[in-house]
Amino acid sequence: MDNHVVTCCLWKRVLVVGGGEFASDIITYWHEDVKPASLHWCIPRGQHFFRNYAKLLPWRRPQALDKASSKILRWVAPHRKGKPGLAWACHWTSGGSLLAYQGHGIPEFRNDAHFFRSFINKNANALDLITDGIVVPKGKMSGCHGNTIEYADGSTGEYDVIILCTGFCKEFPFLPQQIRSKKFCERFKFMFDADDLSLVFVGFVRPVVGSILTIAESQSRLAARVFSGRVELPSADQRQRIIAEDADFYRDYFKETSRRIDTLVEGLGYVDELANITGNYPDFWSLFKQSPKNWLTAVLSPYHGCLYLLNDPERREMALATLRRHKAGTNSPIQLVWISLFRLLWFDALLDVLGIIKYKIQMSKAWKAVKDCRVIACLNNMWLYPKKCLFDRSTRFDRSKPPVLSLSNN
Repeated sequence: MDNHVVTCCLWKRVLVVGGGEFASDIITYWHEDVKPASLHWCIPRGQHFFRNYAKLLPWRRPQALDKASSKILRWVAPHRKGKPGLAWACHWTSGGSLLAYQGHGIPEFRNDAHFFRSFINKNANALDLITDGIVVPKGKMSGCHGNTIEYADGSTGEYDVIILCTGFCKEFPFLPQQIRSKKFCERFKFMFDADDLSLVFVGFVRPVVGSILTIAESQSRLAARVFSGRVELPSADQRQRIIAEDADFYRDYFKETSRRIDTLVEGLGYVDELANITGNYPDFWSLFKQSPKNWLTAVLSPYHGCLYLLNDPERREMALATLRRHKAGTNSPIQLVWISLFRLLWFDALLDVLGIIKYKIQMSKAWKAVKDCRVIACLNNMWLYPKKCLFDRSTRFDRSKPPVLSLSNN
């Protein structure tokens, strides 16, 4: 972070606009350099949050929370159905409450999108600063007059510094206009130009949650195999049909979002689609017949690129060894039984209803009139007591230590 820029914002009224990780990073790094409650965070379209690294409970070791991505877990609690039976755990680990709807439970940040059907900010640690009263959440803007911002809820704010963390536009000025004018949803699997298969866009797809590099690896594999002749794409008519089907699917899947990110996909499902085209999708049935133990390793391990090497006899053992390392400390069969039970009991659906009730109470005039009185503050502290005792707010991923990588070779 530029120290000169930070110094310019010391003890000033600062507004950060945007709901992505960059906005979270600025909030996290700068909150100590401004007065309490003079740092405001505006997310005009609302935002879902996820905490990427924490302890599930105080006595557990910290872990990467997106490791809840094994194949069997995705069968039990499908991502494209909102992770039924597991969504409650995501709310708890992100916001410290079973009623932390959309991972935060903050009415100013709520939108209409269902869980896992909107881009998710993976840096939910910044939300703790809102709980502590250091950062003030703000919703949709309605006007701007000089250094005064008007909000849709009728409030206003005056600021010395406004930081826009509103993303970037993709531009390709070196390409012909007829290609530049096409949307990514008009390309085969958001990659191949429909009219010129020699033109491929790799690394532009954004997952709801997960790594862009995970998707870029699978896209690179498909592009390499097409260019080398090892994989033949469908005919032009079939490609157009698939393009239309994908566009219709994601238009419906993300219908409750602004669709500002036109390359947003459900990441692991999209990667599986690419693996089916390249022929790398694991043959789990054959693996089970060869070795039930190896099959169990494959389906219980968190997602890893080595999954797509299991069909290769020469690299299968290397892939299984990597999956065993990543499986350590993650979901056990007993946990899967509990998740299945929560799904059968419609536990998440109940919490969704309670979350809507909570949101309506938060937005009511009666609540706004009494929320700051001492009795309500006392009751709120009692409500937050389990969170203070059990919820992990201190664990952070140590970015000073380089991560240990275990990449699949292809």
